[in-house]
Amino acid sequence: MKKLSLLALSSSLILPATGQVLTPPNGTGTMLGNGNSASGNAAPSNNTTINRYESSSPSVQGEEIPIVDPTAKTVTFQGRSYSLMDNNLGGQFEAYLASSEFESKASVEYRERIDKILDLLSPLNPGGPDLKGAYDLLEQASEYPGDGGICDSLANSIYSGRLAMKGIGNKKEAIAKLEEERERLIHNMNVLETKGQLGGTTSVKEGKKTTTTKAPTSTEYKMMQKRLVEIAAIKKKYEASGVIGLTQSKVQYQAMMVQLFIQRRFQHVVMSARFYNIIYRDGDQAMRIKKGSDTEKFFSEGLGVNPTVAGLDAAANEAIRKSQTLISAFENNVQSNRIHAASERLVEAFAIGEFMPCVQTIPVGMKERIQQYVQDANDLIEALSAKELGRATELNEALKSQARDYNASKATSYIAGHKRASDGFVRDAKFALFEKDTPRAKVAIESAIKHWPNNPSIQDFNDKLDQRLTMGEQEADTLTQTVKEFDRLLADKNYRAIVEEPRKSKFVVVLGQLNDEPRIKQLNEIGSSILEIEKALEKSSSLVDAGQPYAAWEAIYETQNKYYDDPKIANAKAQLIGQVGNFTNALTKAKKLEEGGVSPQTGSALSWYLKARDIYPQSQFAKEGIERIVKKQFRD
Repeated sequence: MKKLSLLALSSSLILPATGQVLTPPNGTGTMLGNGNSASGNAAPSNNTTINRYESSSPSVQGEEIPIVDPTAKTVTFQGRSYSLMDNNLGGQFEAYLASSEFESKASVEYRERIDKILDLLSPLNPGGPDLKGAYDLLEQASEYPGDGGICDSLANSIYSGRLAMKGIGNKKEAIAKLEEERERLIHNMNVLETKGQLGGTTSVKEGKKTTTTKAPTSTEYKMMQKRLVEIAAIKKKYEASGVIGLTQSKVQYQAMMVQLFIQRRFQHVVMSARFYNIIYRDGDQAMRIKKGSDTEKFFSEGLGVNPTVAGLDAAANEAIRKSQTLISAFENNVQSNRIHAASERLVEAFAIGEFMPCVQTIPVGMKERIQQYVQDANDLIEALSAKELGRATELNEALKSQARDYNASKATSYIAGHKRASDGFVRDAKFALFEKDTPRAKVAIESAIKHWPNNPSIQDFNDKLDQRLTMGEQEADTLTQTVKEFDRLLADKNYRAIVEEPRKSKFVVVLGQLNDEPRIKQLNEIGSSILEIEKALEKSSSLVDAGQPYAAWEAIYETQNKYYDDPKIANAKAQLIGQVGNFTNALTKAKKLEEGGVSPQTGSALSWYLKARDIYPQSQFAKEGIERIVKKQFRD
């Protein structure tokens, strides 16, 4: 028998819904609890099979719940192995563990009466079996509610059997009287034949031989012959009706015995067998069971012989002994704190002898330990099935502390495997988001949930993702507002506002996130222009500080013309006009005369450039103007 790695006993052990009997694992020789066992007509079963498997194929991550195949759990009885896994015994067994009714005064008296009945019916009872005393106690035992009317049914069967046997006795007396009458008639007929009072003779010639017979012409003799025929017919009728009545009585009684055995009322089976031997004293113990029925197969295959009342009695006694042995093993295991083994033995004992005193009188304290262990084992199975790994870990540790023989290795491995797998998939999801691979992240987090739905890492991942989404929404609004601000400043030609900090950094970040190449190019150009303007202003300012206003004006002139809409350089240029007015007027007139249209006045332009140079000898503009005019004159 394989050892279960988890105690799947109370929720997986199996009994039929009504009869509460043992069921063979392969369905052969099934004992039915529907009342049809004696005839062999099996009614449809309402059994419920519990499937505790997720998948029949193993997986790397340990998808299977770590429980050995529960259908391998069997109990051996009468030379055959029976599965405890065909129907759900869990509710009945848990109710038994939680019940204390077996310790009541009424239940104690009931068990004492059953024991007394067995003693009174025993062949070893002083003075022999006491049928009347046992029958009276049987009626008293039937008053106990927990008996379920079984003693009353047995009492009725005994009464019916006694009536049948009484009827058969009366018929035997009648048959005996008929025999006496028959003998008397034969004697009288012989007397008549001897005295020759039969009437005339008849001769029949057959070849050389002649036979002479006396014809029974006497009316008295003819009446005697007729009465002999009637006696034979009546006797045959009595004999036939007596056999049929006895057989029917035995069939009904034996059907009741088989039903008691099926219901595991083994003490009642022993009682009924002893009552049977007292009631039917003909020594016929053959069981009238339908050939080929499940019940017939159970006895013939399990016991190896055709079923008899004595065989049924022996089977019941074996069941009683088996239950007592299992309870003894259970108590020893409890004392040594081997609660797992104790639970198995108690379930086996309960499955075989639920109504046995040794099973019903287990102390409440012992049952409470088993109940707690069974409940935690059931909860562990459910937790593993639902992949509630946190709760499963707690239960696994609790079972280890309750029973020193509990094997936690498979459950521990299962839990650890799923936790590692789930954490690994959460990590994969984070990597996928980091790489902006949303589909892969979704698949990874779904796999993590499949292995451990309540993984705290999944919740942490979701919380951070929610934060990012919230920030993303806010950031999206910020990006939109930032782009609008950039476009507004650009439309207003407020370039300096665009490149002022921290606004410039914000524009750089936002446009970079949006990968907005046109606006990024505009931002870079604006930055370069402002940088050029600032350099010109810096140079001009240093020249002013050095007392060279004309040089300062020239330093910003070209830049101001290029960026005429920049207020800062325009203001700097305007501030210098008051100091360099005569110089700028000379340059302006010279430039105007030089570019005089169809007839430029180069001479006058030259004189004005020279005047400007006189005002500011280092003037680059005056020098360039003079050189242009001279080159033009010589070229012409």
